[in-house]
Amino acid sequence: MSDSHTTPTSTYRRIRWAVWAFIGGAVIISGWALVLNRAHAEEKKAASAGATYRPEKPSDEQLARGSKVFFKECVWCHGPEGAGDGPGALRLWPRPRNFNAGTFKIRTTASGELPTDDDLFLTVTNGLPGSAMPSWEGVLTEQERKDVVAFVKTKMVKDRDFQDKDEDFHVISFDGQVPSSPDSIKRGQDVFLNKGKCVQCHGPDARGNGNLTQKDDWGFPIFPADLHQCWNFRGNRRDPYNPRNVFREVSTGLNGTPMPSFADVLTVQDRWDVANFVIAQCPKVKIDPITVKPAINFVLTSEHVDGPLPTTIDDPKWNGQDPHFIGLGGQITRKPQNFNRRIENLWVKSLYNKDEIAFLLEWDDRNESHAEGTNLPAPINVADLTIPVAYYANKMVFDEMKPTFGSLYPGETYPEPVIYNDAVAIQFPAMWQKLTPPERPFFIHGDPIKPVDLWKWQSDGTAVAYTGHGIEGKTGEDKIEPRKTVLKAEGAQFKDGVWHLILKRSLKTEDVDNDVQFEVNKYIPIAFQAWDGDNGEAGARMALSAWYYVVLKPLTPTTAYVYPPFVIGGVFIGMWWVVRKAKSMQNGNGHSGAKKK
Repeated sequence: MSDSHTTPTSTYRRIRWAVWAFIGGAVIISGWALVLNRAHAEEKKAASAGATYRPEKPSDEQLARGSKVFFKECVWCHGPEGAGDGPGALRLWPRPRNFNAGTFKIRTTASGELPTDDDLFLTVTNGLPGSAMPSWEGVLTEQERKDVVAFVKTKMVKDRDFQDKDEDFHVISFDGQVPSSPDSIKRGQDVFLNKGKCVQCHGPDARGNGNLTQKDDWGFPIFPADLHQCWNFRGNRRDPYNPRNVFREVSTGLNGTPMPSFADVLTVQDRWDVANFVIAQCPKVKIDPITVKPAINFVLTSEHVDGPLPTTIDDPKWNGQDPHFIGLGGQITRKPQNFNRRIENLWVKSLYNKDEIAFLLEWDDRNESHAEGTNLPAPINVADLTIPVAYYANKMVFDEMKPTFGSLYPGETYPEPVIYNDAVAIQFPAMWQKLTPPERPFFIHGDPIKPVDLWKWQSDGTAVAYTGHGIEGKTGEDKIEPRKTVLKAEGAQFKDGVWHLILKRSLKTEDVDNDVQFEVNKYIPIAFQAWDGDNGEAGARMALSAWYYVVLKPLTPTTAYVYPPFVIGGVFIGMWWVVRKAKSMQNGNGHSGAKKK
């Protein structure tokens, strides 16, 4: 008689594992199905309609409801007649949409055509990232969003009629999608550089700096998209890594802008390939579902290294750390305010050794700026402008449009734009050890009671440590005083639309009252600021972050590398002994059972 046999217990275990495996597989498949369905349901609905799509005529009741929504929520930017000239429009860049001509950028319809109702509904629902147009989901009900869409297309579009039978609606098809792969991305790069000539506008490294002299149909400056920031694509529909969004815009073009449709120039495969290439340029990071921007992690770690710290940005020592995303907003609480900041984020790494700490800072900037002379006037306060701030987004376009200002804005004054140095700064509480968490200085250069230690670098090559006591609210006076603390600025370079810079300082200094003193394994508040000189940014007119924390990770003790192998070895020896003992007992039971028989 054989000693091996199948017991009821082992059979039960196999059945149980099979059931759990089946359930797990079903859950995974169902989850993927839900995700894919949610991501594509609305555009599939539009695509399935094809050339037979015709918009329904809204009822008078729906238009009345939509009117209430528009004049409560939308009029402040888009204006009472939908001309994009509401009270807030002067300070906004990009400008709010002028609905009157029926020119809409984000559509699934062919170039020059009006959008579908679904196109407009998705724009209201998801907003237009990278602009002042927010998502209205959660603020307006689904019915309210449909009502305001009906009102806008019927009453605010003056020059065209959605019900006109001469208006065509050729909805594009999303069939033939090419999965992203190294081969597809390589083909897409060739389309970007050669066949589609996308490089002429978006630049050789796709940073949106190929052509900075463009205007939209209303004469306002407009920049090509920075393709490394897919979360700012206007039509990303809160799904920034989806190549369908890029395929759609390459196929339809963006009405009202210099971006044409490539449907007659590129094949379907070409358009999918270039879409895959564009998405591949965007850093893959966790996206916050509310902001649809990279998720914020408020703790930046500084890693310990042996020997000297890097002096160049391509030093292999930087490779062991992922760049940390730092979100920036426009400074609008002190004069001069920055309602149209152009630097949206920084990417930061940090290393330290026994003597120094280093920060590697990188940020997108469409052009390298240097101050035009010395003793420059104070930056313009955007809130005081009486002509659209959009003109100040580009000095070249300002100079081109200036002769028309007299007729467009009679009697108004328009100060000349000034170009300053590009700049970046890191800010710490000067005496963070004396603050009781979460107490910190005022985030804009500190305050009279809690000063900050400000490290500021400018594109003229200077790197200066300042003590900051805040910014005077009425005058905008920046209360910062330079110190003699030695800062090192190394590896500074501007290349293909990106600034790179290393800032260093000693961990400890003698000036303990003004210089931040670094300690290992402590949460030290840190904040960041940046200035785009070409955008007229200097002083308080800047982009800035909230307070983060930097932590110098402690050096890993030698025992952390010595003990684990012994522990793992002990575990395996213990497991081997248990298995051997179990087999011995099983064999013993089997033999005794045979003898009894």
